[in-house]
Amino acid sequence: MTDHSIPRTTPDRWRGLARTTGVTAIVAVVLLFAPIIAISALGEPAFDATNEEAAEFFRNADTPWIAAAEATASIGMLAFLWFVVGLTTLLRRVEGEPAWRSTVALVSGTVVAAYGVIDASWDAATNRGQDLDPGIAAFAFDLGNLGFANTWLALGSFAIASGWALLAGRALPAWWGWWAIVGGAGLIAVRYAWEGWVWTIPYFVFWAWVIAIAVRLIGRRALAAATIQAERAS
Repeated sequence: MTDHSIPRTTPDRWRGLARTTGVTAIVAVVLLFAPIIAISALGEPAFDATNEEAAEFFRNADTPWIAAAEATASIGMLAFLWFVVGLTTLLRRVEGEPAWRSTVALVSGTVVAAYGVIDASWDAATNRGQDLDPGIAAFAFDLGNLGFANTWLALGSFAIASGWALLAGRALPAWWGWWAIVGGAGLIAVRYAWEGWVWTIPYFVFWAWVIAIAVRLIGRRALAAATIQAERAS
């Protein structure tokens, strides 16, 4: 007699998870980068800006639409968290036990999302930008930039662990895993040269990987097929 009270994992559920994971990744990229590009258009200074340049930037950003853009970016970080949870759930099945790589990826991605939602250094500085002292403006500017640089470490950990899990599970061609690992290693390395422009290279390598794997999850859903096979074998 079959016990219908225990829900079973079906292939459709794995396919649905793969599709949802891909969609949330695209949503996260849009909600994160649209506000960032809009705010940068105000003339965001370089990481080594002077006190006066930082203060002028925050004065110009003291507008309602900037506050809305910052809130949108926070929502984008929550969408990124959904992507992280979905991807690592898929990776856990294909990696096999002990699934420690996908667990590291989950925790690392959660750290990134938590910082993106909780950090309010720039939000506070732009809230009363017209009254901001240049010294305090420089502190808020550096606090936001150094916090952002520290997220590269967590992003790098997430990318390396995800890529390693892909290699271990062989759910996709090996270059998908190496792409993530190379991008992640680059993110960790550039933390030591955070004031230069070189950080943009591994940063966009990582996000290109996110977009590419999102498209693959929405379309061919190879990870979903691998998780279905793992489910049947367990």
